[in-house]
Amino acid sequence: MKNKTERVRIGFIFSMVGGMIAYYIGASTGTGQEFFQSYSSYGTIGLAGVVIQHILLAALALVVILVCKRHQLANAKECFIWFLGKYVGAAVYYYTVAFVFCTMIQLIAGTGHLLTQYYGWPYYIGAVLLAVLCIMSVLFGFKKVIDIISKIAPLILLTMAVVFVVGLIDPVDGLKQGTEIALASDTIVKTSSSWIGATILHHTYLILFVIPYYVSCYMLDPDASKRETCLWVVISYVLLAGVVLLMVASQVANMSVVIGTEAPNLAIATTHTPIFAAILTLMIVAASFTTTAPIAVICAEYFAKEGTHRYKVIGTVIVLLALAISFLGSYSQIINILVTVSGRIGLFVYIFAACYRVYRMIASKKESAELVADETTSYE
Repeated sequence: MKNKTERVRIGFIFSMVGGMIAYYIGASTGTGQEFFQSYSSYGTIGLAGVVIQHILLAALALVVILVCKRHQLANAKECFIWFLGKYVGAAVYYYTVAFVFCTMIQLIAGTGHLLTQYYGWPYYIGAVLLAVLCIMSVLFGFKKVIDIISKIAPLILLTMAVVFVVGLIDPVDGLKQGTEIALASDTIVKTSSSWIGATILHHTYLILFVIPYYVSCYMLDPDASKRETCLWVVISYVLLAGVVLLMVASQVANMSVVIGTEAPNLAIATTHTPIFAAILTLMIVAASFTTTAPIAVICAEYFAKEGTHRYKVIGTVIVLLALAISFLGSYSQIINILVTVSGRIGLFVYIFAACYRVYRMIASKKESAELVADETTSYE
């Protein structure tokens, strides 16, 4: 019989892969706006950024989860303190409360604008729909949410992949012309002035979004083997990288169609596969739920223990507040502000964490050397 360090539970891996994909593919990925600003707006070179981004996210996931396992860190706050120290770690932890909340606003706004763009419905219909689903998620808890969203994820991924492939088979512009249009345009909202700067900012922005989720994944089953953890992380990000590469390539190849739209992916679907446009719209709403639901749960967990009455009340209030604020700006504006501001804060977190852990390692070695010296002196 295999021990816990060697076991591989296929069901567990599939569930975690589905949950990770579903969490990642929210309204911003489903509509394509976030990736359009960070990658497609720079033309085909943005594809290199996509590859770099997903390699770094997979590495970060493994580091965070294995550190939590090794040091038995029980929540996101303990994780941030281990990487950043008591005071900076606590400060970043509390900032992530605001950041995750802002991400919820972004997703609610994305859903509202998506249904407006495709069906012509008033913005509030889609926004309120997602808010109601989030409140239900808070009432049922994280484990139930993972069970639900992990089953939705494969269908969302498949639908999106089909739309992107069709958009590449018969593109409006083609990759070369699409790149030229993107580089010549002065109306596209971009994350940074260069593709590498956009890649860095998008990655450092996302770390504040994914680290609390990684910790929640670890806490879902602290006894999961290292082999299981490595498998579900690698499989998740290989699949996600594949779909995002298709998305960015399709957006570039259809640049004249997607410029100026709040939901570039929907514009591609409407142009090339009208029959799939309605399906994609529903899938993006589902994707918005699969990301926003865990976020709502994570937000509530910052203030109360899961399952308690206080937790449910606070979670409901947070969702309703996010819904109200989502009416204050356009979807593309919300994304651009969130990525550029939080990306810079995330970059600081990366640099400080590296410096702090090097300092702790040197200090630990020095303390060990002094202890050995003291023991030797005492023995003499």
